Amino acid sequence: MNALFEIGLIAMIVTVDNALLAGLLLPPALSHERKRSILIILAFLLAISQVLLAASVGQLLHNILFRLFAIGLLGWMCIRTLGMSASRSVETSTVIAKLWLFTLVGNLDNMFWLGSELEEAHFALLIVSFATIPLFVAVALLLSDQSEKQKWIAPLGAGMMAWTAASLTLDTPIIQSLINNLDESPRTTIQCLITILILVVGLGVRKMLHAKCMRS
Repeated sequence: MNALFEIGLIAMIVTVDNALLAGLLLPPALSHERKRSILIILAFLLAISQVLLAASVGQLLHNILFRLFAIGLLGWMCIRTLGMSASRSVETSTVIAKLWLFTLVGNLDNMFWLGSELEEAHFALLIVSFATIPLFVAVALLLSDQSEKQKWIAPLGAGMMAWTAASLTLDTPIIQSLINNLDESPRTTIQCLITILILVVGLGVRKMLHAKCMRS
């Protein structure tokens, strides 16, 4: 019971993080019913992926190529979020595939945390992963609806992605050794600078897209 409670608590936090990311990236032009259908399918895919990856994501993050892929994808997600525009002609299967990939990679740090606390409690993880599906759908729908009204939500979400990308960058062995060799090891300062750099690039892309739309 203690294992179930601990895994359940961590899984709820991971679920909310997944929902925030999925709700932010969900195309805003979709109808409420279509969003709900997409999120239900996505929730089941993420639950299955969570069970399969929780025990192995630590090894994945130690693979330098996978880490570089995750950093690049997170940076691109941040830039895309800042430059996101409404589009109705989106295939459901394409939306689900993209959201699944982005959410999974975007929360690898949480998956690593969940895997580190698992301690062979795989059955407990299986139960809570599917039990938290309604929470995922509700939070993602709420954020998706609010992001259309509250324009500050998208930049905030982009900042979270940029911060995660910066964290993964600093945990890369070469970068980590360089930081450790510094006298004061200003990890937080460097992480903030990398985050700001990604956001500046994203804002630049958004400005270019806006200027292009104005000309056409």
